[in-house]
Amino acid sequence: MPQRRLHLFEIADQSWCPRILRDGLTDYLRQLEWVFRPYDLLLPRLRAALARCHEERVLDLCSGAGGPWLPLLSSWEKSGGGPLEVRLSDQRPSPESWAQAAEASHGVIRPIPQPIDARNVPKEILGFRTLFAAFHHFRPEEGLEIIRDAVRQKRGIAIFEVTQRTPRAIFVACFVWLLVLGFTPLIRPVKLSRLVLTYLIPLIPALVTFDGIVSSLRSYTPDEFGELARQAGGDSYDWEIGEMPYPFAPFPTVYAIGTPRFLHE
Repeated sequence: MPQRRLHLFEIADQSWCPRILRDGLTDYLRQLEWVFRPYDLLLPRLRAALARCHEERVLDLCSGAGGPWLPLLSSWEKSGGGPLEVRLSDQRPSPESWAQAAEASHGVIRPIPQPIDARNVPKEILGFRTLFAAFHHFRPEEGLEIIRDAVRQKRGIAIFEVTQRTPRAIFVACFVWLLVLGFTPLIRPVKLSRLVLTYLIPLIPALVTFDGIVSSLRSYTPDEFGELARQAGGDSYDWEIGEMPYPFAPFPTVYAIGTPRFLHE
């Protein structure tokens, strides 16, 4: 049974959080996405949603340091996915990280340099919208605005969350510092500051653990996603909302995928 949702603060979201610690957290999360590839099993659903919208462009919202699109693109190509253009966006753009992702993707990934509010995306920025492990950062009324903006502009939208607020997920989050210790040596490029702040002064493991617990407590259930979609006027959309079990993971990935019905009737 899910716990009551608590919208506590995550340290990495705060303006006073040192960038060196925030970068340590995002570097770790990016490495985890490369190793575990938690969204690969959902690629067929995402590909089908893009096809229903006749769309070959993705607008990734709340991309942070780049999101999971680099590992996803390799899986997309291996599974026979068609042409794709991915645009990264965020209220706080990460030019350096995004430029590296764009280069590594051979131009498939294209950063949007100006700040983009997921609740009010400029109409001229087109594409199927995705949010990976970001929706829980928003309060229900803010999350409602994100979905409502997509519905208002008749854009497809896919939301994926790898955290849950079940007792099991919260318990697992308490020990995520062990993963930080184990995966840090794999992160490239190797940085002395990251090693110091992981092993000598373990601020990065502490940050990842604290924010991981808070992320779990902030997470939305499939039923709550369904209610937000209903309130946003999503009855003109076809919605796929559920959980995708992940091999060897203690809990599944939650997803909510909406496509405008008139586009594929």
